[in-house]
Amino acid sequence: MARRRILAIEDDAAIRRGIVDALDCAGYEPLEAGSFAEGLRTALQGSFELMLLDLVLPGGDGLDLLAEVRLARPRLPVIVLTARGREEDRVKGLQLGADDYVVKPFSVKELLARIEAVLRRSAERPLE
Repeated sequence: MARRRILAIEDDAAIRRGIVDALDCAGYEPLEAGSFAEGLRTALQGSFELMLLDLVLPGGDGLDLLAEVRLARPRLPVIVLTARGREEDRVKGLQLGADDYVVKPFSVKELLARIEAVLRRSAERPLE
């Protein structure tokens, strides 16, 4: 059976490595990007089932990336994973189309549970 692919867009190499390793150990096939430009390119052209998105990225703001991805791929499940935990950031992220919003630091077990929940819910989304 093919492994489900997840894109992790995270600028901090150590955090990205931890996320990628956790996804791999949990049975997913991780893709990764470390900047706004690389993340946007992969998000728009890549083949994957869910995107994990940091908001603080070199070259641009993750909320702008989320808005662009939503225009091109409105049904793509997205979990924001960031240190920006202010209420206005969380609200804006959810209003722009994030399916979930996780504030750093986070537990890997909780992140994996949230990924499963979002993937479970996204399977029921109607086709466009």
